[in-house]
Amino acid sequence: MEDTVKIFTLDKKDETLIPLIEETFKNAEIGIQIRSNYDTAYDGLFIGQKGLADIYVMKKDEEKGRSILEDLLKKI
Repeated sequence: MEDTVKIFTLDKKDETLIPLIEETFKNAEIGIQIRSNYDTAYDGLFIGQKGLADIYVMKKDEEKGRSILEDLLKKI
């Protein structure tokens, strides 16, 4: 089984981009995981430090995923 690697951390301001990121990676046929850093026990207190969420891809897709995400964020 392949490992996943973190390619980006979303800030709170990037929250509205999540559907666009998901659709872009789906069209590129790259599976992603968006893991939230929201902690219900602290009501999101640490999002400012940890970021809203982390984006992970399979290790074999790391380079392509970073490139796609970088291009997407430049356009916005």
